[in-house]
Amino acid sequence: MQEEHTAKAVTAGGQPVSLTALLASREQRVAYQRQLLADNPQAILLAIKLNIPGPVKNSPKIQHIFQAGWLALWEQLADLNCVTAQQERTLITGPAAYILVQGQSLREMKSLAMSFERDFFFGRLFDVDVLGASSDQALSRQDLGFAPRPCLVCDQPAKYCAKSGRHDLATILAALDERYQAYFVREPVLPHWSSAQVARMGVAACLYEATATIKPGLVDPFSVGAHRDMTAFTFMDSALVLQPYFEKMLVQGRRFQGDDVTALLAAIRPIGREAETVMFAHTTGANTHKGILFTMGIFLAAYGYASQAGATTLAQVQTVIRAMARHLVAQELAARTTAQATAGQKQYARFQLTGVRGEVERGLQPLATVGLPVLREGSGTVNERLLDSLLALAGAIDDSTLIKRAGDPAAVSTVKAAVAKYFALGGAQTSAGFRYLTALDQDFIAKNWTLGGAADYLILTILVGKMTGLLPD
Repeated sequence: MQEEHTAKAVTAGGQPVSLTALLASREQRVAYQRQLLADNPQAILLAIKLNIPGPVKNSPKIQHIFQAGWLALWEQLADLNCVTAQQERTLITGPAAYILVQGQSLREMKSLAMSFERDFFFGRLFDVDVLGASSDQALSRQDLGFAPRPCLVCDQPAKYCAKSGRHDLATILAALDERYQAYFVREPVLPHWSSAQVARMGVAACLYEATATIKPGLVDPFSVGAHRDMTAFTFMDSALVLQPYFEKMLVQGRRFQGDDVTALLAAIRPIGREAETVMFAHTTGANTHKGILFTMGIFLAAYGYASQAGATTLAQVQTVIRAMARHLVAQELAARTTAQATAGQKQYARFQLTGVRGEVERGLQPLATVGLPVLREGSGTVNERLLDSLLALAGAIDDSTLIKRAGDPAAVSTVKAAVAKYFALGGAQTSAGFRYLTALDQDFIAKNWTLGGAADYLILTILVGKMTGLLPD
């Protein structure tokens, strides 16, 4: 039980830092801040770091917290003239970032920073110093009428608790772990991002999936996989033209009024059809993103609807998705028997498989139960985390693209057995796991198999990873 808790701790995977290293880091940070201000005397500098208790100042989960805060703060600065922004997420002494803003006063920017520290879920962990060239001294909370920074454990002033030794380190770290679990794990929080920001994240998610390497039967920068009509460049061209349509579908959700969200699904479908036409025009007819236009379009509209009043959660968005699609299988699969049936309708008629419509009716559940947890708990490179997420998703769904290519649902069992072996070998972070993945890719190519459904789920996983801070943006 202790080992399980340790693995889930926010500081897991981090290295203790000596006081000497921390003091040296502080001196370097101060010198760098002075240089930035000397080079930009008319700007205001925001110097951002975390106050993490204990000897471990950086870890994969600490970076998740920092990235989530960075995104939230950057959203507040979106309309200001930010001339420089730099992040250093992997420093052993803790993540740090610097933003130079022109055209604002020191007091205005300090008030913005204090509001962020007060209102953001992890704000009490952030230390945002606001400096101008005329002074090295940061304005205090009291100078601006803000209450003292609250304690992570008891909400009393943090300085009082620290000075009196009111809480031991184990108690403070347990409170930190609890906040991480509440924000990222139990009900992942999706902040109220602008429609433009989320649409850009959606395009980035498509590009991340296209460049992740190696994916069984799928296109990557080094192989066309089991495809003959597209390359990685085709996917890039396709993704880039979809951004305005992603934004339009989210805006539909933000503006939708009423409780019958099946009407919201009807409202975004013309946008999806228009996006498909544009996609095909830019890919010479290749079907690069038709599936993700359907699932992401519904996800974005549901997110827009769920976030009308502010931040929402992944669970709330999935509830809206289920409501939007509650008649989809009955109306579009069970009731369709025409000769011009789609691939999904043919699979339903032949195998009684509900495909992507069934996934949507169920709220895209593997996104929350499989894709996101694997992405969150992964500690390798971004590419390794994406590959592990993809394979985990492939082992969790009945991939309709795979079944279409194989002509037999039995291919799903074959893939699930392959996924189990892949993870038994250690996944993408081990040489054995990566070699097996390479061999699996060749096997898929020979069989003309591909994992299009799992790839679409990976794109959604990446999108949510970016919205929450699990991935850099």
